[in-house]
Amino acid sequence: MAAHGFCQRIMESPQRSRFSVTVFGEEPRPAYDRVNLSSLLAGRDEAELLLSPRQWYDDHNIDLHTGRRITHIDLERREIHDQDGQVEPYDQLVLATGSYPWVPPIEGTNLPGVFVYRTIDDLESIRDYVATKHAKTAAVIGGGLLGLEAAKVIKDLGLSTTILEVAPGLMPRQLDAHGAKVLREKVQALGVKVHVTRRTKSISPDNGKLCLNFENADSINVDVVLVAAGIRPRDELAREAGLSLGPRGGIAVNRGLETSDPNVFAIGECAAVDGHIHGLVAPCYRMADVLAARLSGESVKFVDNEEAVELKLLGVPVITLGKAIGESTSGVVITHAGTDGYRKLILEQGRMVGAASVGQWDDADLIRMSVAENKRLWPTQRIRFLKTGTPFAGGAGLSIHQWPGTATVCSCMGVTRERLGLAIADGHTTVPELSQATGAGTACGTCKNLLCELVGAGPQKIQTRGANWVMSASVLAIGLVAAMTWMSPIPLATSVQDSWREIDLIWRDGFIKQVTGFTLLGIMLAALLFSLRKRTGIIRFGKYGWWRAAHACLGTAMLVGLIVHTGLRMGANLNFALSLTFLSLSVVGGLAGLAASIEPKLTGGSAMWVRVWRPRLTWIHIALFVPLPALLAGHVLSVYWY
Repeated sequence: MAAHGFCQRIMESPQRSRFSVTVFGEEPRPAYDRVNLSSLLAGRDEAELLLSPRQWYDDHNIDLHTGRRITHIDLERREIHDQDGQVEPYDQLVLATGSYPWVPPIEGTNLPGVFVYRTIDDLESIRDYVATKHAKTAAVIGGGLLGLEAAKVIKDLGLSTTILEVAPGLMPRQLDAHGAKVLREKVQALGVKVHVTRRTKSISPDNGKLCLNFENADSINVDVVLVAAGIRPRDELAREAGLSLGPRGGIAVNRGLETSDPNVFAIGECAAVDGHIHGLVAPCYRMADVLAARLSGESVKFVDNEEAVELKLLGVPVITLGKAIGESTSGVVITHAGTDGYRKLILEQGRMVGAASVGQWDDADLIRMSVAENKRLWPTQRIRFLKTGTPFAGGAGLSIHQWPGTATVCSCMGVTRERLGLAIADGHTTVPELSQATGAGTACGTCKNLLCELVGAGPQKIQTRGANWVMSASVLAIGLVAAMTWMSPIPLATSVQDSWREIDLIWRDGFIKQVTGFTLLGIMLAALLFSLRKRTGIIRFGKYGWWRAAHACLGTAMLVGLIVHTGLRMGANLNFALSLTFLSLSVVGGLAGLAASIEPKLTGGSAMWVRVWRPRLTWIHIALFVPLPALLAGHVLSVYWY
């Protein structure tokens, strides 16, 4: 992927005519998207995974050689040799050899049924073996990013899956103990078994199965084993040629990505920049940017940014941004643990420098922008975050049209809002055109909903639990309030012989009036109970969306009950004040519910307007409730006392 990114940037260079570019790769296909490798199991065609088809290389006069493994570099003669002994000269050599899956020194990893997960060929081998052997169970050695992705592959094949991690928690490099615990619970809820602090000693055959033996636990038998314990840089070519290596392996390069030979460069996962190896796609693409610019005559250097992880692992969203806890010696950590997951903010001198979450976080775009710009977190925002899980008033969803130009939209490719705006001004007005022009959305794809919003195609639909119920109840409530306001009271019978007299008994009989009145009071108390889900930290069971839907439906039921109780009569004096307060409370609540239900579906200015007014309507709704108990008490006392 780094090599392809470099080729793209060289093609865009004003010095393009100076270069004759030749690419060698040992795999039988052009560069492809390793980030979304598992999507092949969901029916995605292999051609769709290619970063560019072969025709793209031909169109740009790039001489592409696939299936050719380079085995030797002759630094003195500036030549490379392939597995067949063919020799190719070079002026400048770029090593983008990537990494290989690291297999721990475990006896038995060479047995049939033990696989690594790195390439399309690996995935096809796993799929063929599972189908041929009718495998039912599998174990994944490794609980980091690669291990969780491998577990998804196995689970998607229909196998019962167990994850084995030697550390005390999943994703030990990215998450603290609390975040790892929440991730483990969510993964287990999906039917995947997780064992931590599990040290695998050996793998042995056992009656057609594979027996995993541990140093600190009983053995287990499975049909398939995936080793996903990490990666190591492919530096064997550089090592054999005599190039300097990093202290932990990798091809040693400076900030200009130059190796110890002035004519050889290295980018991607094989490069050790001042001793540090980057294992994510975003910094690898930044290296490609820098090297292409340097070879074109610009004086730029590679700068390490805090690596961001934004992935859906086994369907569980996991985000880490900026600094981790261990990297911030003077940082203050504040956390929020709710039913939707776990969230953490790291502050230095009151400013956001890092964040992490496990579970859906609708404010992730705003948090990413705030961490990138080291935004200050005010005391009121800290309190709001601790209570609600978001520091921003009005909830999530700042329109991308309101983002500053420096805000990063695509963290994988480092594409800013300003760069996207310039591309749109140049005529790239669809998501595919915008992606091709800037690279945004071409890696993990999590920013594509923002690109849709930016070009006016609308963001990706957000499924909010109970939203349709809230919308229906809110519309009905507003309609009922309008009816009670403008319609005349239901008339009473004018004669004892009138058949209507048997119906209007509801409003004439004292006992029936008491029944409808106290029923109405019971519905109101139930609606009040369902509103406490958000307002207090005591009630935690169930999804908030369904609690809100229940509150909206009960509020509408109260209006129906009021019609039954009063016959559309507003009353006078105290009763009129009670009815007016009740109707005002209902119409404002209906408007707030309507705003909440349509908010995720809006974009641009309308979205911003709704997101400003929804919390205001909610607080007006709450304020109108304050006099209601006193008015109800006065109404009940007037009926029974007088």
